[in-house]
Amino acid sequence: MKKQAKFLANTAILTGGSLLLRFSNIWFRAYILGKIGTQGMGVYQLTFSIFALAIATCTSGASLSVTRMVAEGRGSPVCIRRCLLFSLGVSFAAAGVLWIGSDFLAQRFLDLSSGLPLRLLAPGLPFMAVCACLKGYFFAIRNSVVPAIAELMEQFTTIGTTIVFFWIFTPFSALMLGSTAGEVASCAVVFLAYRIMTRKQPPKCFNESGSYRQICHIAVPVLSGSFVRSFLSSTENLLVPRGLKRHGAGTDAALSQYGIIQGMVMPILLFPSSFLTSLSSMLIPELAEANARGKRQTIERSASRAFRLTLLFSFLITSLLIVYAEDLGNLFYGNRQAGAFLRIMAPIIPLMYVDSIVDGMLKGLDQQAYSFRYNFMDSIMRVVLIAVLLPVFGVKAYIFILFLSEIFNASLSISRLLKVARVDVDIIGWILTPAVSAALLYYLLTFLKAVC
Repeated sequence: MKKQAKFLANTAILTGGSLLLRFSNIWFRAYILGKIGTQGMGVYQLTFSIFALAIATCTSGASLSVTRMVAEGRGSPVCIRRCLLFSLGVSFAAAGVLWIGSDFLAQRFLDLSSGLPLRLLAPGLPFMAVCACLKGYFFAIRNSVVPAIAELMEQFTTIGTTIVFFWIFTPFSALMLGSTAGEVASCAVVFLAYRIMTRKQPPKCFNESGSYRQICHIAVPVLSGSFVRSFLSSTENLLVPRGLKRHGAGTDAALSQYGIIQGMVMPILLFPSSFLTSLSSMLIPELAEANARGKRQTIERSASRAFRLTLLFSFLITSLLIVYAEDLGNLFYGNRQAGAFLRIMAPIIPLMYVDSIVDGMLKGLDQQAYSFRYNFMDSIMRVVLIAVLLPVFGVKAYIFILFLSEIFNASLSISRLLKVARVDVDIIGWILTPAVSAALLYYLLTFLKAVC
């Protein structure tokens, strides 16, 4: 009972921090929109889609390695240092490649004359790597306070420094410098907390194993999957404006449509998932520990509860966003087109949320290789469909592809989890109850909106 209460408390802390982060992110994007416009928002999203490739390379594998090894009783100080060195080595390599290739990437894919924005982002990669590893440690020991504080520090440092830098530098330079400053601040908080806590209480370790080979067993599939997925995602993001342009939209209109969907609509769609993201993060060490000790009933019970909660929550959020889509678009961005896209894309929410939490549970059960395989297949499919369909059907094709992608990926991941966790599908609890509740909420909100 005490363990369950601690789990819920940590999830609540992460949720509160995540909600604040995502709300501030939506506000910040609205602020950026006022500075650079929808076309600039498109360029901003494209820049970070390239940078995301480097981020995934630096942060994904070693972070999970720390979480898994500490949760399984193998997280000795030597093991954690090796994870840090592994991640730092990868991050310096990624930063070097990004720095050297910045001009080529900017001119070839971003229509920018200089690669300075990418060079300003590159120094933040080693700080991201260290921060991700040490967050993995805190998640493993069920301490969500430090990661939450670090993320808040990163967000508010980024926002504050960016606002100041807008007075000194060009808009894009200010945005990139602010992002790097936020990463440094976040890393400083996590590193300081780790040093203080481990001096008072060294990491518990029941098994001294933690060789580079074992780290690679966990990290390499995740790192490879993240790299390939991010590479294909970056390719996809670069193809979208080009496909819209070939369909008949001008350069400005294509970047604007892309900026609205990725820079404005997606943050609102993902905002309510803060609780589920926190739950997923906390489930990884719980399931890893249960799996290491052979507690099959604990795994089955945790997976079943996660499905029930996720589907109920996501169906209700779908109804809420369908009813208030245009109001939210006007409230945050003053843009009716954002509200229209939000209403169209709201039904994708249950699949997005379920896919996210299932992916976390698979990682906790040592099934990261399967996640890599599914993500790779999904990304290949998206790139091919975007290259073929967007020039013909335009933005409608892009929305169709997003739906198809979520159906494909979620189906494969759910099927694998059900098999590994040995969970029986509960049609009434997982599907009928959430669907009926969402329908009732939709009619209630529609009635209230009409009356008010």
